[in-house]
Amino acid sequence: MYRVDMELFLYNSPAFQAFLKNNPHERGEVKFLESIAKEGMNVIDVGGHIGITAVVIAKKVWERGWVYSFEPVPEYFDILKKNLSANELENAEAFQLAVTDRVGRVDFYQKGGSSGIIPEKGAKKFKANTITIDRFLNDQKVERIDLINMDCEGSELLVLKGARESLRKNKVRIFCETHHNSLKRLGQSVQRVVQYLRKLGYEVHSVSLDDLSMRSDFGNAEYIYAHN
Repeated sequence: MYRVDMELFLYNSPAFQAFLKNNPHERGEVKFLESIAKEGMNVIDVGGHIGITAVVIAKKVWERGWVYSFEPVPEYFDILKKNLSANELENAEAFQLAVTDRVGRVDFYQKGGSSGIIPEKGAKKFKANTITIDRFLNDQKVERIDLINMDCEGSELLVLKGARESLRKNKVRIFCETHHNSLKRLGQSVQRVVQYLRKLGYEVHSVSLDDLSMRSDFGNAEYIYAHN
């Protein structure tokens, strides 16, 4: 999750480029997303936070592509919308929803720069409305999805289960930050995420942000990249 001291930003500004230079985690994410996002893609951005990934992707898929970014935390959602507007992106839209495997409401927890469905001591608790990717695309009458970017603090497998039909019928690239401890607290694991995707016919790799190389070891993987 991104540092909370980087809020409003302009993609092409020296300040944002300096931020990326000084933060290798975010810099690696941006570089990898810029390498896989292509003009004309329709993209789901799960865990949009303040909008760094949404802005980066929207710049790449412009002008025939579209980005649907989801962020349930009110504070982050407001900043996300401001950053989409400040960067003059007419091909991106923000939704104040948590993405999971069912439609309804869920307890959500915010602490520092992190948020998710796992209870945390001292975290702010609130109710978030939820959606699945399958339901969202059907409701919005989006016929094709090309890329899913995910940073969802342990809900990785739940999000993908809620996208089962979309993953089956589309050629989708998936870039996902993996949270091993959070997955474990939900009785899940990165290995189960990988198995789920492989059963749907996806080739899955772990990604090192140090050099953007792809590997087959998932034991300590911070990110996975999948495609079919």
